[in-house]
Amino acid sequence: MSAPTTAEQAVEKKAEAPDPAYLAAVLRRRQAMRARLDAAETMFEDVDREAVRLLDQQYQAAKSTKADITLGGEDDTQFATVTRVGGTAEAKVTDREAFEAWVRDTFPDRFDFRIVPARTEVVVDRAFVDQVLAVVDAARAPQYADPETGEVHDVPGVRIVPSRSRYFRWTFSRASKRQPLAGRELVAEALAEGHLDLESPLAVEAAPAEQADTP
Repeated sequence: MSAPTTAEQAVEKKAEAPDPAYLAAVLRRRQAMRARLDAAETMFEDVDREAVRLLDQQYQAAKSTKADITLGGEDDTQFATVTRVGGTAEAKVTDREAFEAWVRDTFPDRFDFRIVPARTEVVVDRAFVDQVLAVVDAARAPQYADPETGEVHDVPGVRIVPSRSRYFRWTFSRASKRQPLAGRELVAEALAEGHLDLESPLAVEAAPAEQADTP
């Protein structure tokens, strides 16, 4: 009988268990970090929702589409920016029956019937539909001015429909000669030095209102 080869010896060798203390430490850190991450994600969702609300409010008040994000404190170092990317919207026929009835009663020359075997279809001049929608788009309101009479009509069954929602683009600053630390590094440094508090709830907006209500 021949002696076992090196490969056979490797297969027969019993697997070595990891060091129990090291295994316990890795598992403990893994789940502790998962718990911390879950809590951070929940907090992030809350503050992200509030940030979007305030940015929308700022846009409505001042039409501001960009804001610098700073660390606060004495030097007020900028470490990121947020930019509002506007959504788009266009006029669409949302109630076809109401729109067709309006064309029939107001612009009968643009209205017709098409007989199809076993049924009759309403036909509105496609070029006229496009013309009306283009006017509504330009006016940003469901109104159409008759080019011949100048009469302004409220167009039923048509409205401005968002085709893409607005969103916000968040970017961290890059390192430069003037500021050798990138935005993420600036945040890490501020946290390490205790200049940023990410644990306490935000109460900046509540303070003035409470003071105003105080007799």
